[in-house]
Amino acid sequence: MYDLSPPAIFAHESVMGHARYRQRLERVLSALTEPIAPTVYRDEDLPALINEQQILANRVPMGTLDEISDPALLFNTFRFDGRREKQQEWLKSESIKVGGHAANGLLGYGPFVWFPANLPEDEHRHDKVCRPCWRLHFQNGCIHRCHYCGVGGLLITMVNIEDYIENLSRLIAAHPWQETYLFEDDADVLCLEPELGCLGPLIEFFGTLEDRYLIIHTKSANVDWMLDLDHNGKTIIVWSIAAPTQSRALEPRTGTTQERIKAARKCQEAGYVVRYKFKPIIPVADWRQEASDTIRLLFEQTSPDVISLCCFMWMTVDEMRRRIDASLLDPEYVEAAESAADEVADTRAKPFPEWVRAEIYEHHLSEIRRWDPDVPVSLSTENWAMWQRLGPKLGFTAVNYVCGCGPNSTPWRRRLEANPFRIAKKCAVGRFELM
Repeated sequence: MYDLSPPAIFAHESVMGHARYRQRLERVLSALTEPIAPTVYRDEDLPALINEQQILANRVPMGTLDEISDPALLFNTFRFDGRREKQQEWLKSESIKVGGHAANGLLGYGPFVWFPANLPEDEHRHDKVCRPCWRLHFQNGCIHRCHYCGVGGLLITMVNIEDYIENLSRLIAAHPWQETYLFEDDADVLCLEPELGCLGPLIEFFGTLEDRYLIIHTKSANVDWMLDLDHNGKTIIVWSIAAPTQSRALEPRTGTTQERIKAARKCQEAGYVVRYKFKPIIPVADWRQEASDTIRLLFEQTSPDVISLCCFMWMTVDEMRRRIDASLLDPEYVEAAESAADEVADTRAKPFPEWVRAEIYEHHLSEIRRWDPDVPVSLSTENWAMWQRLGPKLGFTAVNYVCGCGPNSTPWRRRLEANPFRIAKKCAVGRFELM
């Protein structure tokens, strides 16, 4: 587990009242830099925790803070009782302005969430390419202090992994078309392990399945504890890889470039499937050389089955400047982003204009091909225009590419055989509410 000095610890009464869950909490507490007693709370205490104790006050972009510190930790349990909407309405009635996955975490809901990417109900379907699927959630928040990220301040984690696995089994059985399951894109689930004791059981559960795979997305190097687990080759680990300046200056609590690659090598040697996502690619002043060096290192030490690329995006140039020290960035690209503010106004793929992003992708692709002529390289959450521009060079279309965490990106698959937007079907699963 990481060395942590949280300002506060909160534990729901459902955690404290169950021997196994309380033991998990106590193991994490015993590993903290300084001992701290948990504040035990009930659901009805949430309005006071949020409005008076301000547990979400630092849920702001980390780069906008004068000082970034470790988040508070909140331990909760999932409730598979179908009362999510009722509880969310109660929060609103208490004048609580929190929604999405953070609200789910505080209330104990949202273990499995339907992600309708590029389906008719996806409001962004015309401006990005991703894959519809069920995604697995267990935590919300992060301790990595990435300057561009807005989910610091509070790390919410669940502890009832046994209930989780039991209900997940039913979800998997009801959706035979989905072959891989991304576990958490709202947190880095390696950071509290092995003390939390929840990720190991999930890895070993997938190790018992036929043709179903767990995908873990991480920037961490905390892997030694997982090398001897009975994963049976059914866990894929995707490292969000960053070049040295980005990993040191803008992602300060993550593993460095070298540490992430070393961790990937250890996991590969232990039989895990290893992938990389250059996401987000932040074009620092010497980004070309740093990208080339990073690609060389990862191929010298590992053999990834997929590599994905995604430029820094999702915000205006002014917001980028607010979160990131622009003096670190390629000045030509900063100027291009400023000049293109109107051009990119209607796309989520801002602030950098299309030609900048294409130039970055083409350099990465060229360097990857120096080392491996065959490894699938794809774009992650890019828009349709970029796929039309670069698809021929990548050797894929927006329909058949294999990516790092898509629902049919099984190990060593080179191309999708079926249209992912047609085979994805959301099925009812029974007694509990999934969302």
